[in-house]
Amino acid sequence: MSKHIIVSNVSDAPFALGVGYAHSQENDISDIIALKTFINNEFCPRFLQDHVTEETLGYGLEGKSVYIVSSHSAYYSRNELAMRNYLIASAAKENGAEFVALVEPDLFYSAQDRGPRTLDHPQVTDFASREKFVGQPCSAEMYAQLLKTSGVDCVMTVHNHKPDVMSKIYQNVYHEGNTRNIPPLLNLDISPLIANYILRSGFVRLWNYGEHVGFVAPDEGAVEFVNRVREFSGLHNSVLVTFKKTRSGQRDVTLNISEDVELLKDRDIFILDDMVRTGGTIAANISAIAESKRCRPKNIFFYSTHTTISQEARENLNSPYLNQFITSNTIPGVLNRDVQGRLRKKIIILKIEKWIANAIRHCLKEAQLPEDIYGINSVTQSDELYEVDLSTKNPLHNKSRIQQYELTI
Repeated sequence: MSKHIIVSNVSDAPFALGVGYAHSQENDISDIIALKTFINNEFCPRFLQDHVTEETLGYGLEGKSVYIVSSHSAYYSRNELAMRNYLIASAAKENGAEFVALVEPDLFYSAQDRGPRTLDHPQVTDFASREKFVGQPCSAEMYAQLLKTSGVDCVMTVHNHKPDVMSKIYQNVYHEGNTRNIPPLLNLDISPLIANYILRSGFVRLWNYGEHVGFVAPDEGAVEFVNRVREFSGLHNSVLVTFKKTRSGQRDVTLNISEDVELLKDRDIFILDDMVRTGGTIAANISAIAESKRCRPKNIFFYSTHTTISQEARENLNSPYLNQFITSNTIPGVLNRDVQGRLRKKIIILKIEKWIANAIRHCLKEAQLPEDIYGINSVTQSDELYEVDLSTKNPLHNKSRIQQYELTI
């Protein structure tokens, strides 16, 4: 068995299997760990060990690093998957593992980052901003505490919604770094990879450094990410427009369109965000841009890192104004054609298992920070770190179009 072991909380999880394969792990996850559920529904993981002796009993993972790849499952709730993470991490440490990392691209409970007593949160400004959380826990902090208690040394995630807040929570919980001197939370920057895809997709007119390209931040929280993608792309003659939203209810969003929307006229527009649950905000952005007489863009494309294909999202993203919807497979359900409905004609999925495996190799095995490996040079290197997946119903699914994906930067 290798010194570095990749497992999952579900033995046949396709995302974890893909990461293991990209990491050149020869053994299947089911050959490394048995994930048993007893008749009373209790979960019991067991790392498999050959030739057990009295000396090696309880030390089968001594000197080894265990990486638990955890993603969404169609069969288990996030609550169940979280409990499985705790027990797998505990089993690894109790059997001598030197280092345990949780690789969770869409970090569980990170949206529940406030409780009624939270005072040092950027969105907690007065009593009213605290009052709406009365009676509930700060689940993000609780999750971090339980991960630490179970033996997890480091958590790796992708494009977190509030990375500064999450980093502070994990730093406060862990206090000190692990033996590898790696921060307890690593938030991987997917911007170079998205820039790479935009440049090689054949979607946009790239001449004169993107004078016909526009980038849109759907709200102020997305500005930093959108600007990073724009900078990494090198399309310095493109424009960036930010929308402001006011949320009056769970699904009621009002947009304030600035005069800058005129800059998007006759451009190929990329709206970029971190997540989609219902698609309401994005649908409002798309309609506002397309129906504005001051704008009239040439094409509209939307990218989201984490996508839940809900019924509302399917309908909202089927806007006639949206040319293509691009997402990653951090929530693998997007790869299920049966639940995409008509969205199959527009959806493009960037499979990032190779990118995650590369991050494990460099960030965790070699103790390098994300900024050390995902810098400007990685834009060109990203060609080998993801795969494009799309339905046969998508009009781009033909050889002449797919060949354009092979263009180099």
